[in-house]
Amino acid sequence: MFWPQIPPFNGFWLLLCLPLLCCLRYWFFAGLLLSTVCALGAVQQHQYLSRHLLQAAPLWLSGHISSMVQPGRDYSRLQFQLETPPYQGYSVRLGWSQAPELLGQGQRWQLQLRCKRVRPPANPGSAPVEANAYVLGILASCQVRQALLLESGMAQRQLLYDSWQQRFGDWPGFALITALTLGERPFSSELWLGLQASALGHLISISGFHIGLLFGWLVLLSHWLALVPGLQGLRRFGPWLALAAACYYSLLAGLAIPTLRAVLALALGVLLWALRWRLSPSQAWLRLCALLLLLQPLWVLSLSFWLTLIAVALLLLLVWRYPLPCGNLADKLWWAVRFQCWMTLLMAVPTLLFFHGVAPLALLSNLLFVPWCSLLLIPWLFLAVLIDLLGPVHWLWHWQLADLLTQPLLHWLLFTASTEHWWLLPAQTVSSVLALLILMVLLCFGWQRRRALAFALVLLVPAWSAGRFAQPQTALHLLDVGQGTALLVQQGRRGLLYDVGPRYGDFSATEAYVLPYLHYQGIAQLDYLVLSHADADHTGNYQQVLKAYPQAALMADFPAGPVQDSCLQLPVRWGEARLNSFRAERDPASNDGSCWLRLDWHGWSFLATGDSGQAVELQYLAQQPGRVHVLLLGHHGSNSSSGLEFLTQLSPLLALNSAGALNHYGHPHPAVRARLALLQIPLVDTGQLGAIELRYSAGKIDIWPYRQRLWPLWLRNSPATKASMGITAETAE
Repeated sequence: MFWPQIPPFNGFWLLLCLPLLCCLRYWFFAGLLLSTVCALGAVQQHQYLSRHLLQAAPLWLSGHISSMVQPGRDYSRLQFQLETPPYQGYSVRLGWSQAPELLGQGQRWQLQLRCKRVRPPANPGSAPVEANAYVLGILASCQVRQALLLESGMAQRQLLYDSWQQRFGDWPGFALITALTLGERPFSSELWLGLQASALGHLISISGFHIGLLFGWLVLLSHWLALVPGLQGLRRFGPWLALAAACYYSLLAGLAIPTLRAVLALALGVLLWALRWRLSPSQAWLRLCALLLLLQPLWVLSLSFWLTLIAVALLLLLVWRYPLPCGNLADKLWWAVRFQCWMTLLMAVPTLLFFHGVAPLALLSNLLFVPWCSLLLIPWLFLAVLIDLLGPVHWLWHWQLADLLTQPLLHWLLFTASTEHWWLLPAQTVSSVLALLILMVLLCFGWQRRRALAFALVLLVPAWSAGRFAQPQTALHLLDVGQGTALLVQQGRRGLLYDVGPRYGDFSATEAYVLPYLHYQGIAQLDYLVLSHADADHTGNYQQVLKAYPQAALMADFPAGPVQDSCLQLPVRWGEARLNSFRAERDPASNDGSCWLRLDWHGWSFLATGDSGQAVELQYLAQQPGRVHVLLLGHHGSNSSSGLEFLTQLSPLLALNSAGALNHYGHPHPAVRARLALLQIPLVDTGQLGAIELRYSAGKIDIWPYRQRLWPLWLRNSPATKASMGITAETAE
């Protein structure tokens, strides 16, 4: 995690040290050495196969589709598990334009692929896709050129999803039903926001909670049936049958990593039960960690892995500290409420570390819907799937009841999504969060209950105050949205958004990157949404932004909405900033009709030019000559923009560029790079460094590229680029 790069490494020589360490009974150091060998070997194997695949010409590879396929899409994104040597067991991420209609999980294909390295947009608040590529064994991102179908049979999971889509796909609870049974989540943006605001993601994403719930219900059922004469043997075989059912449920859910970890934990528990080995909770937890990391050492790169281990450890601690009372039902209910309170409070700390925020409704959400899902919704969904597999196809009564049971959860998620119930807090360090977690655990287990609860609540007051009342500093954010543009100007909790990223087919960078980034930065009020021109790589899915921020004024010079103004009508003053817009007398839907935005702020100036060409640049110079400190290159660094005369007269101290990593256009163009080098203008590109944050002050601009803050360190891009850069007023002069 802390090495700047993975060194050349031969694990064989280190493995020779293991017998010596074991003979000397240095078990800790032997285990540490073994884990290092396994992790480095896995990383190097992944990197070697990835390079080998990328260096090959467009090649034919055979394998099968391992992810669910949404029917009726012109452009499909899916995962393809390879079977061609030497890539067996690894996968690639596919983009398939004009994919066949009868496409589904489980089909075997032979594909001609054109691949590039996994290099997704990198923005704060978004998933760590590059690290997850190591966890999931994904070698590259590929485009399908030609395809040959080898086997047309689909997996049962895909067949069930397609059948349910046809039978009750228009029901309100369909998304929750498929999420809780098949692990497929066709959620709207409102539902995703609701999951974040309610902290109920652990109920929706099939994980140890669901696998353990099925296992527990079936073990309990086997104990009940064992009371019937002639069925006493079920008491002995009940855990094994329950484990088999949990394995089938995990397969039905796509054998996702959280389900795999849960099945391994249950298998370890059943094996210990069968062998009558008694372990303490700490011994069982440590052996589970060792088993998981021995099977897949790269799980240490997964946030869900750490959340799972922390959650299980806290559960074991709470069960040890607060055992279930032997009193009446009221005592047990009160115990359950207190248990849930402590668990929610303690889990808020790792949530703060990993997601930079807390959900104040988490406790209420868990108190309401953990019992609802555990006792009613999820058991009935298990039964509904069984009825669907064994009963007539035309039956719908069991799904109608399931849809009815999802309604309270659905309405709660939509309610929390419509209100500001997710508090983003200042970024925390690992040490500060661990210190807070240790302090809360000591309070929980070392002091009296009332005093511990009081002190734990007091600890949340500074975090709550920081999240609710601290005003973020003045900043400009160039988001990494791939081959497109999205620029956020931030003043405290207010913002101005210039373009919203691309939209291609069913994929929307607006929903994937822009909206999460706005919430991550704590933008409570978006004053203006400026669309430079009508190209899809700039307009994206701007309607979702207006839906999330209905008070935002839409500024566009092409038909975009029922209520809009021209970008030339932007106010001269906006907060502490001075705005100046410009647009050539061209077709507003064309590149040369792009709306320009100049921002003067704390003595600094910034200019964005849309996709305008060099002729419009000369026209701008004739009307508004003058220097600009920071320039966003036109047309993503295309050679048609950023002419030499334009760059010479503006003489910017810094050039920004928004383009996709490894894009097939070659942006920024070599000619543009040559002009910038000739004029000694440094270039910062989102395709190389991810999202760019410029923090303004009276005498300095600090430049923070996001990729220089990624973990582990060897995922960072350019060792020569510092984690932060700066332009001072002296430099400007």
